[in-house]
Amino acid sequence: MTETVHNWEEHGYLATYIKKNGSFANLRIHPHGLVLVDLQSYNDHMKGREEVDQLLNKVEERMQELFHSNIKRVKRLPAILRGGVIDRYWPTADGRLVEYDIDEVVYDEDSPFQNIKILHSKQFGNILILSGDVNLAESDLAYTQAIMGSGKEDYAGKEVLILGGGDGGILYEIVKLKPKMVTMVEISFDK
Repeated sequence: MTETVHNWEEHGYLATYIKKNGSFANLRIHPHGLVLVDLQSYNDHMKGREEVDQLLNKVEERMQELFHSNIKRVKRLPAILRGGVIDRYWPTADGRLVEYDIDEVVYDEDSPFQNIKILHSKQFGNILILSGDVNLAESDLAYTQAIMGSGKEDYAGKEVLILGGGDGGILYEIVKLKPKMVTMVEISFDK
């Protein structure tokens, strides 16, 4: 492993660790106490994950040396795994990154208006993603019921118009309530 160290008295410390397989870690320690570690590695097997753990252990050891063993606690977060066949990370509208247990791409097509993906998750069922934004999942039945009026509306024998019901959840639930007719208008349907 190769180590490169930069120490700026007023600006902190930067160390870079590079392994022969191309994995690397950057350790940046700011004067006010903030410590950042960035580790990047490509591993598609358990041996690779063990190498990542060894690299992180080396970084932690070096931090202990630098701080003269004054570090009280280290919290190691799970690695973000990228480059898989199925992307498991999706951002939320408020900027958080959520990891899903995606096990299958059910549908992935571009319409004239947007990219439409349906991914399957063991926990949430099918998840609708439009142009990279998670819209809803099969597990979001409470959301669908809220849009329908939470049981306060009687749809039996009525004509119902659904505007933009792309996932089909509202349509699926409304037909159970025996309306006279349902019309659904959606921009991304070709047929």
